[in-house]
Amino acid sequence: MRLVQRLIISHSLLTAVLLGAAGFAVVALVRMTSLLTELREDHLGQVREEEAVHQAAWGVEVAARHAILACERDPAAGPNVAPSLKMSLRRLESLLAQYGDSIQPSIRNAAEEYRGYARYVSEENTCARLFEPALREKRLIWDENLTDAWIAVVRSLHEVVLAREAEAYAIGATAIVMGLIFGALAVLAAWGVARWMARGVTRPLELLSTQARQVGQGNFAPITPVGGPLEVQELASELERTRARLAEIDQLKDAFVASVSHDLRTPLTRLRAALGLMADGTTGPLNAQQRRVVDLARNACEREIRLVSALLDMSRVRSGKALRLEAGCLLDEVLDSAMEGMHGEADEAGVQLELEKEGTLGPALLDSAIIERAVANILGNAIRVSSRGQKVRMLRTVTQEGPPGHTASGTWAKVVVRDEGPGVRPEVVDRLFEHFFTSPVGNTANPPGIGLGLPLAREMMRAHGGEVAFIDEPGPGATFAVWIPLEGPASVRYAAETTPSPSPSAPSPV
Repeated sequence: MRLVQRLIISHSLLTAVLLGAAGFAVVALVRMTSLLTELREDHLGQVREEEAVHQAAWGVEVAARHAILACERDPAAGPNVAPSLKMSLRRLESLLAQYGDSIQPSIRNAAEEYRGYARYVSEENTCARLFEPALREKRLIWDENLTDAWIAVVRSLHEVVLAREAEAYAIGATAIVMGLIFGALAVLAAWGVARWMARGVTRPLELLSTQARQVGQGNFAPITPVGGPLEVQELASELERTRARLAEIDQLKDAFVASVSHDLRTPLTRLRAALGLMADGTTGPLNAQQRRVVDLARNACEREIRLVSALLDMSRVRSGKALRLEAGCLLDEVLDSAMEGMHGEADEAGVQLELEKEGTLGPALLDSAIIERAVANILGNAIRVSSRGQKVRMLRTVTQEGPPGHTASGTWAKVVVRDEGPGVRPEVVDRLFEHFFTSPVGNTANPPGIGLGLPLAREMMRAHGGEVAFIDEPGPGATFAVWIPLEGPASVRYAAETTPSPSPSAPSPV
């Protein structure tokens, strides 16, 4: 069976189960919404009208009570209390005119009694009419009738709400039961479909995914054949063709970079020498403007030479011939040389370099060029992200603890480079050592480079059996650490020759 047929069957089954569950849920929601709408429109609306009339009628009663108290204190206060009664009367008459036909008769009758009472006592002789015994007895009856009518309204609303609540509970219970049934069916269907798909599709795809990830990371080992549907096997064949093509392109790229870099280095070196002669006055004296132009040209030439050197170093490291070990190499002298080579760039950026050494080191078997370039690359990045007036500190210590993930015992030199720049954003930490990855840092005006400094430094140190890593420390700035084995390179990936090698003419921080 082809993959498309498997997918159609599996998706159709799960879709049917989900549509059934969704259908019952929608029906239940529609019925519940209908109950709430009926309760709101048919019952709550009428209750609000009856409540308004009840409050207006009760307002007449309250106004009458206040008027009686005022007349008891001053029998001549009738003209003063009559306006209050008339105001309550007008509100009651307005609500009766608006809702009188739609409210319950008990509320309407009690309100009409209060309306007639308010008209009578507010016309004239207000105090005298308020104290009439017959009217006072009738007011007590009207008060009881109004209260009883409102209690009846509330009781009726409560019964309606209970009835609708019972209906809603019944609908919800039915929906829950059907949901459980469909949920159980969905679980069984999903388990069956997953088991069926895993046998023929998932496992081959997982294997292909792992191999594709390895290809994406630069591992161009041949793709292992997989089984499964015809489409999966065709995908594996296509991935193998892609891998072979990428491996060929990678080899061509490395060869091209090495060839172009090598061809560029000689004319750039001659150009640097010529500019140096001009700057020294060998070709004749220069005025201030000419000297500035020559200095700018020399700086640009130096940057290009460092870039070409970095590309050549990358080709050298990847070719498997990275190490040229020197017997009796002094690491501190290599660090001093790297620091000295970066002083010009640091002075131009207004950044101060500091080197501190803890512990003593004897001669070791090292590739001084590799180590100097790796440290210079890290220093160059630290200078580039620093602002004028800031410091870049380098600390060299001796430790028995190797880099993270290294379990072999031995003595290591640990070189820590700290800057005072804006630091590394959390979202780019995992990509710091990717080739050609660049990211603007803080508000510095310096360009971000081409993204070869850190990855090249790591490849160089790993070729030497060491490591370069970013250290997440609190506070401003960024910290990188370099571990250098002092008892011989720990790496067995490279066949090294113990031959002396001159120091590089210029560092290559890129």
